[in-house]
Amino acid sequence: MSKKNVALILCLVLSFALLAGCGKKNVSTSTDVPEVTASAAPVEQVNVTVAGLAGPTSMGMIKMISEKALNSDAYAVNYEIASAPDTLTAKLITGEVQIAALPTNSAAVLYNKTQGQVQFLALNTLGVLYLVGKDSEGISSLADLAGKTVTLSGSGGVPQYALEYILDKAGIKNDVELHYLTDHASVSQALLAGDAGLAILPQPFVTQVLAKDTSMKMLLDLNKEWDTASGGSSVLSMGCLVVNKAFADANPEFVAEFLEQYEASVKYVNENPADAAKLIADSGIVASAEIAEKAIPFCNIVFKTALDAKPGINGFLQVLYDFDPASVGGTMPDHSFYYVSPITR
Repeated sequence: MSKKNVALILCLVLSFALLAGCGKKNVSTSTDVPEVTASAAPVEQVNVTVAGLAGPTSMGMIKMISEKALNSDAYAVNYEIASAPDTLTAKLITGEVQIAALPTNSAAVLYNKTQGQVQFLALNTLGVLYLVGKDSEGISSLADLAGKTVTLSGSGGVPQYALEYILDKAGIKNDVELHYLTDHASVSQALLAGDAGLAILPQPFVTQVLAKDTSMKMLLDLNKEWDTASGGSSVLSMGCLVVNKAFADANPEFVAEFLEQYEASVKYVNENPADAAKLIADSGIVASAEIAEKAIPFCNIVFKTALDAKPGINGFLQVLYDFDPASVGGTMPDHSFYYVSPITR
């Protein structure tokens, strides 16, 4: 092959190579560019204070208290035990407390005082009142109280109204003399000192008296006597749960979960009195675990949602209203008193 032909072939090969190179597109396949993602704003916790009174109305909540239940990224929940209702009612009014365990008539008073901003959430305690005395008093039925004197704490409270209602229905109201002392502790002391033969006391004062004097007995259960007197149309309700309405409206899922866990806590207390009693004493609800354990079976700790409890509670509040309208806040609460959950579970 001549030098001229070789040169020509080389030129053609070089031309094809250049054309092929020009046909390729310059495409970047790099994946090194970082993705830009929006970071989520931190969720601000909602502060919740759940409060109760020392005594039976808070016993049912002890499992939740000991476990610090319902604390989460969304909610910071604090549990408190107070010694007097006035402390809790003031905090409920100001919004410092969102959920509380209170005497049932106090719930009605708060509802009226706040124009509906505190609602009845659930029934948690039935009657805890008992007639206490010695067998020598000769009391085996309500009718045996005729001609007797019964000592109880301050007039104008649920113990007085409950006893008078029961005595009136039995037809012996005018045959029983009622003697009032300032508080339950004074009544207990009078009974133990022999200055009173018969007394109306709530738990755990009853258990404390029986522990100090084994000759003392629970002679009558006012819870049962109330059922007989009312014919089942109402319940003797000593305690309930209430909720701040604005909080409940804004946090329905939390309230629904609270009620679920509260019901489980009540079941735990009633089925495990010894274990629950230790927790109750540790939390300051009752001073002694031994007293708490003996008292639990007689504290009538229950759980009923507001709607389920409504008929019996209406009847109970009506009895109190008939004695003294001020005992329920001046007027009977309307249907909005009872919390209705928008959550179905």
